[in-house]
Amino acid sequence: MSKSKCLWEEGLAGEFWRNGKLPFTVYDVHGHMGFHRAIYMSHSSPEMMVRHLRRAGAKLIFTHHYALNDWSFRNSQCVDIARRFPNDLRVYMAVNPHCQSNIEEDLALYDSWLPYVCGLKFLADYHHLPVTDPLYEKAVAFADARRLPILFHTWGGSPNNGAAPLLELTKRHPNAIYLFGHSIYGDWAGVEKLRNESPATCYFELTSIPGQAGYIEKLVDIVGADRILYGTDLPWFDEFQGIGGVLCADISDDAKKAILHDNAIRIFGDLLPQPV
Repeated sequence: MSKSKCLWEEGLAGEFWRNGKLPFTVYDVHGHMGFHRAIYMSHSSPEMMVRHLRRAGAKLIFTHHYALNDWSFRNSQCVDIARRFPNDLRVYMAVNPHCQSNIEEDLALYDSWLPYVCGLKFLADYHHLPVTDPLYEKAVAFADARRLPILFHTWGGSPNNGAAPLLELTKRHPNAIYLFGHSIYGDWAGVEKLRNESPATCYFELTSIPGQAGYIEKLVDIVGADRILYGTDLPWFDEFQGIGGVLCADISDDAKKAILHDNAIRIFGDLLPQPV
């Protein structure tokens, strides 16, 4: 950034400040959906989320809260939501390891859900099982055989989805594409170990990180902007706050565009909602 200008006067940050959108589509690769009893979320219904995304110039890949935690709410219902908003939404197939019959049925249906389904989603900390547990094996093997993305909830030091079990899993199944939600938050040594030692293709995703001074810059230094993905946990966090956090980071505009747009294109390609 020029020493003589404010951040909002130049580059991508300036364009977003002036126009409310960027000159390219923002791809948010980590979203949810649905009401939650513990907190008020102003954009929790499909209609409200899509309206918010359009204001920000963003598209979203989501997993419904209920599909992750309620055996009776099925992935097919999430696909039906995406079909209603084909220019805005895509879906990860939620994997609940405690319901093996659902996993088997949904994997059998996976191809019929294309192009609305983009990969799998694991929430191991909330399911109280490490990602290396045999109950995840069917789903991981499926992704490995097809080179599909898996979005993991991660957290530094977690015995379920921290750096150690994730590194072990990438060595067992090196052909899947690993997306680390929250970027193994707080475990810099683990981030570096995964970047350097994993035989698989790994990306680090930014949910809960934008707005924390210096965090994105350090992550870029360790893993490179070409290995970072933008995400928000929408409706838990706001698109404008998330995009603004990336645009305010002290990194180049090329790095910002890679995080907000280019890297998602590289992973998901034509499966992503296209600009209209």
